[in-house]
Order: sequence, then C-alpha cells, then structure tokens
Amino acid sequence: MQLFPCIEIALVLKSYPTIRFILFSTSLLYFLGCAEDDPKLESSPQPQNEQIVQKVEIPEKAIKLDFPTVYIEELDQSQEFFKEQHETSFSFVNKKNWFSYTSEKKGVLTKVLLFGKPNYKPSDHYGDSMHGFIRKGNPDKGPKLGEWRLSRDDIINQILAQGLSEREAGWITIRMRGEIPQEVGQTYFFVCDKITGGKPWFGAFAFGEGNPYKPGRFWLQKDHDLVFRTYIGKTPDQVALEQKNITKVKELGLEVEESSTTNANPNLDSNPISQTPKVQIQFNQPNQISKPQISEEIPTEKVEELNFIQAQNINSSAEQNNTNQKSSLFNRLFKKE
Repeated sequence: MQLFPCIEIALVLKSYPTIRFILFSTSLLYFLGCAEDDPKLESSPQPQNEQIVQKVEIPEKAIKLDFPTVYIEELDQSQEFFKEQHETSFSFVNKKNWFSYTSEKKGVLTKVLLFGKPNYKPSDHYGDSMHGFIRKGNPDKGPKLGEWRLSRDDIINQILAQGLSEREAGWITIRMRGEIPQEVGQTYFFVCDKITGGKPWFGAFAFGEGNPYKPGRFWLQKDHDLVFRTYIGKTPDQVALEQKNITKVKELGLEVEESSTTNANPNLDSNPISQTPKVQIQFNQPNQISKPQISEEIPTEKVEELNFIQAQNINSSAEQNNTNQKSSLFNRLFKKE
C-alpha cells in the first residue's frame, strides 16, 4: 500500500519530534527576518519629510513692527556742538556700533535725528543701509526695544529736501518702529546690528569733542558725542491717563502745569554750532581811506582863495590910510594963509 508524499512526511515528523522542532524553528526565524526588514523601508522617508516641513515654517513667524501712534510729540534730548572736518561712522560689531543718551521725559521714542551726509559710493568699506534697535541700560546685554533702519538713498532724499547738495551735511531723521518706552533718568543705547552688502561701515556723521553731552557718549571715545536729537510721543492711553491724573489733582485744589498738546516739528533749518569758529581777517584798504581826505581838501582851497582876496582888501585899505595921514601932515606943515 502506497501513501501520498504529504502523509508520509507527516508520519515521519510525528515519529521524530527533533526533526519537527528544527523545521519549525527555521521557518519561524525566516518569517521574523522578513518582518524586520519591511518597517525599515517604509519608515525611512518619514523623518526627512518632517524636517523639510519644519524648515519652511520658520520664516513665516517673522513679525513686522509698525510706527507708533502718538498724540503728542516733543523734543527730549539734544547735542548740537560739532568739530568741523571731523566725521564718524557706525559699524555692526560690538563696541563700534552705538551711542547713548539719558531720557528726561516719559513717553514713547518716535524718532532720532543725526547730523551728517551720505558716504561715498562706490566703496569697498561702506554699505548701502544699516539696521538696528534700541537697548535699555547696556549696549550688549540690555533688553531690545523696537527697531529702525536707514539707507543711503534715505539720506540723499532728506538732504535734497532741505535745499542742500548731496555732499553737504544736514539733519537726518530715523523713525522708530514699535513702541519703545522712555523712562525719566534711564540711559538708552542706539545700536546698529546689520549693514547690507557685508560692508563694515555706514554713513558720515558729525560729532563733538570735549564731552559736550555728559548724560551719554559715543562708542569712539568717552569724551565724544554725536550730534543728535531724540523725540518722544504720548500714546492715546498715556494721554487719557495723564488727563485723569490732572483732574484728580485739580479736585484737591493743587496747581498743575499742563503740557502742550500740539505736535513739535523739528526745526531742520537750525544747524549745530561749530566748536572751531572761523577766524575773520580784515585787510587795510588805503585807497578807500584817501578818498575822503581828497574830498575834504576841496573846500579848504576855496577858503584859502577867499582869505587871499580878503587879505588884498585889507592891504589896500591900509595903504589908503597911510596916504591920508601923509597928506594931512603935509597940509599942516605947509598951511596956506
């Protein structure tokens, strides 16, 4: 009697359990090996896709700041003495990129004015624009407040609007973006952190020597100060709060000085004061001095002529008297009887 091959294999495995265990273990290891390979092929592209998505989302989080909305704007700090034929620039590296001032009024910083002119172009050392922010208390570690930017084209347009040529110095207005609170007695730093084109310097700005502005300084030297002006404004909320405080003080019967509510426009026609005034030299002009002497001699000649005529008349009258005296003496000596 012949059995089918499958039945024969089953009977052999049943009779020999060791062979059955070996075949079962081999099959199990084979299937486990195949199962481990499959997830590696499927899961490998997933982390790459997640990394690409993260890189695209980062630039979308940039926040653009707007100019502050204020009701009142007024001058706070200024330094308007400068050394002629002396200019300086801003860099973006630490210790060469700031100037400081100390606020005396409470409000929001709206703009900073510098006195200068555009740098030469083309240049291997000067960029086309600079960007920065305000720091409170320290130029390197203080809290960042707002932002600002200034380009070479901005400077040229502002200089020409003042009726000056491109190479003449004038007031340059830098408007602040974002609300930058100003506290009385607090020192702030105007900081540059970027210059376009990979260049190290920007601008040509005037400065004074001999520490003309003691509550602040310029990075170049402790006794040097930029020519500058700072303006602060008051937001609608600040104005409303001040009005409430004034009303309460008046109710108590106390006197209060109310600040002006009109906007203070910067006077761009008033130039800073030179620390090296020009020496005026006066030259003698003999021709102009001699002219009045000549004009005065003309009437003296006429006087002399009149005197000369007068003298002739005097002489003639004297001669007449002499002849009369002689004739009278003759008549007395030879008197006719």
